[in-house]
Amino acid sequence: MKSQIDLADCTKLGTTSSSPFSGSPTFDQIPFHIDAGIKPQLGTYVVVEGDDSSVFHYGRIIEGTEENPRADPTQLQKNQAYQVGQQNPRGGDRSPYVTRIMVVEVLGEIHYCPAGEVGEYVINEPTSLAQTGKGVFQIPADLIPELLNTPTTLDNGLHIGKVHSADDEVDLILPMEALARHIAIVGKTGVGKSYSVGVLIEELCRLKIPVLAFDVLDDFSKATDKLGGSNLTGGVDFKVPFSLIGSSEFLNFMPNLTKDQQAIIVSAYDHVFGRALDQLDADGNVTLTISDYTNEIVRTANAFGQVKVGTNAVTKAEAAYKRSSVLTVDIQNWIEQLKTKPIVNVFIGKLSQNSRNLLVGAAARIIQTLRRKELIPPCVFILDEAHFFLPSGGASTPSTRIIRELIRTARHDAIGIVLISQSPASMDKQALLTCNTRLIFALDKDDLRTVEGTIDAPSEVISRIPKQAKGKAILTSGTDIMRHSTTVNIRTRKTPEGAPTPNLAEGARKWRRVNQGEPK
Repeated sequence: MKSQIDLADCTKLGTTSSSPFSGSPTFDQIPFHIDAGIKPQLGTYVVVEGDDSSVFHYGRIIEGTEENPRADPTQLQKNQAYQVGQQNPRGGDRSPYVTRIMVVEVLGEIHYCPAGEVGEYVINEPTSLAQTGKGVFQIPADLIPELLNTPTTLDNGLHIGKVHSADDEVDLILPMEALARHIAIVGKTGVGKSYSVGVLIEELCRLKIPVLAFDVLDDFSKATDKLGGSNLTGGVDFKVPFSLIGSSEFLNFMPNLTKDQQAIIVSAYDHVFGRALDQLDADGNVTLTISDYTNEIVRTANAFGQVKVGTNAVTKAEAAYKRSSVLTVDIQNWIEQLKTKPIVNVFIGKLSQNSRNLLVGAAARIIQTLRRKELIPPCVFILDEAHFFLPSGGASTPSTRIIRELIRTARHDAIGIVLISQSPASMDKQALLTCNTRLIFALDKDDLRTVEGTIDAPSEVISRIPKQAKGKAILTSGTDIMRHSTTVNIRTRKTPEGAPTPNLAEGARKWRRVNQGEPK
């Protein structure tokens, strides 16, 4: 801590307790009796005093109970039946019959150094057992970042939202290291995922970190405009060079090849792919045309003594290139925009899912290739509806292998990845778990089971996730990034949101007025 905790300045909440009913202190949880007139809130951060004033346990309130034998249902029924005991069965916090108990999740211990070294401290895992009869005190909110090991200044991280402790709050700043270790944002529809991504984009732009986002539902276009970024449309002004996407990805554009045709096409493509990588210029462009590739197919077929097979392969390659809406010869200017604009947002909602997969997979490969050649700056790659591109259960799409590889290796290339999904149960589990930081909004129970093992919180906290309010999430990360998971209220955005949830009744009435002439 910046200075040693002075309990005289902290609100006392109660006294650690022990009973067969409410439990006793353990290394994981500490029950405490609540003082009269005190109403601690769920999630409040607290310290628990010990015999030695240089050592405290700290944690947060995770549950509570109130016992009152006069409010026993059987007793209340007898009172009504016999018309006795009409006085208030509770009688207030000071009633000798009322016992209020709350439970603290033990997060760790604060060890202050000997006298003369004021302010020096060490935070450890819990190693000693809390004692009964000791005071429990509310921690001032401004000390919470030090317990979580999160930054206190905007220069060192991303301002995501607020952490609340009772009626007090403090900014939650996600450490910068979380970006390179990748982030997953999950939650069912309408709970604040896209809103929080907008907050994250604002922070990335504030820190001048370029963003390439693939937007399925057009959630980020308004924010992109506000931030001075570039909105592009997949298949229109955002395409990928055929020569840089890789042979396995190129084959996805050409179904129904014979075995001999496929062998020639792959062999020729691999040769062109190598030339394309060598020719990449500072703008990410290449000079190879589709004719260069078909000529290579002919050369390869002749070398194999399969001239007719080569002729048919050329026809199929040319048809695949012309038929595709997402392939081109060069990168157009989106790489230049990625270098000069705060964000390039690519709307892919009007493409078929197969075309989306091909486009995103190819773009991922190109971004990683360009980063390894230092042709673009470190950047963040944001993928909406990630479960469509990284499906669970061993299923694979044209983008699955590339994005998996990107997630595994992008940290070494200074590329951060943000995956967004409303259905983590439908998403490749390995890809999800590789994201070291997770922002978990309200989830249905099936989806919650997929991620609950990654949350360093007790079952009492995890069980409340399905009922979390809109805009509230559990933020959890590796202990080298954040010491503990915490509940965060996402901050207010400075940029406009995407399309709001439609009012179907209002929309139907408007349609009838416009199309059927009904009165207002």
